[in-house]
Amino acid sequence: MENIQSKPLDTDAQRHSGSRSRLYSIFAEVYRYPEESFRRQAKQGELVQAFEALSAELPYAFSLEEGERKGLTLSGSVQEEDVEVEFVRLFESGPGGPPCPLVEGAWKEDRKVVLKELILFYNHFGLSYAEGAQDERPDHICLEMEFLHYLTFKEVQALQTGADPSSYRRAQRDFLERHPLAWMEKVSERLEQIYERLPEDACREAIVFYRELVQLTCRFFGEERSYLRSLLSA
Repeated sequence: MENIQSKPLDTDAQRHSGSRSRLYSIFAEVYRYPEESFRRQAKQGELVQAFEALSAELPYAFSLEEGERKGLTLSGSVQEEDVEVEFVRLFESGPGGPPCPLVEGAWKEDRKVVLKELILFYNHFGLSYAEGAQDERPDHICLEMEFLHYLTFKEVQALQTGADPSSYRRAQRDFLERHPLAWMEKVSERLEQIYERLPEDACREAIVFYRELVQLTCRFFGEERSYLRSLLSA
């Protein structure tokens, strides 16, 4: 994909859409397995700085809350393996499955319907997806965020060339409402329940990190929906 920065963002509309696209790109990365570089960014406050810098350039008022700012900056006391262990325990494994799976189909009654609709979305916008050919399922939060990153990137391109961006904005609204916004709030609720009954061997700070990350994500989704609705009703 061509980088947004490869062409100048000359108008407020272009810069706003560019910031939205880059935020979706960040959200596509933070829910992957926490490699060393990611843990280092979280400990050094770089993740919070990135969120705050892009949030300041959004077309609506949005900023990190104090709890999010603190929770998303890991202290030096967190051991190297703590974040990895809690990520796996929360999102990837457990008796009968993880308590907070990061795949939409786990939160919906009919997984096949979810996957079919997602693949139709992806293919309609020129993104070929064949289940089993990719590392991640089409209903994984990372793939859904990458798709919204792509749609906002295409919105920027439309604005740069003087084309009508409405079709991309409409797709963003519909996809957001039907998919990530419809199930990530359930992940947030489950994380709150887990936090209230933490096992003794749990790393509280690592769990708070993901709890605040999911809450921030859900708040961002809500603001995005309101913004897109206002644009499309104008």
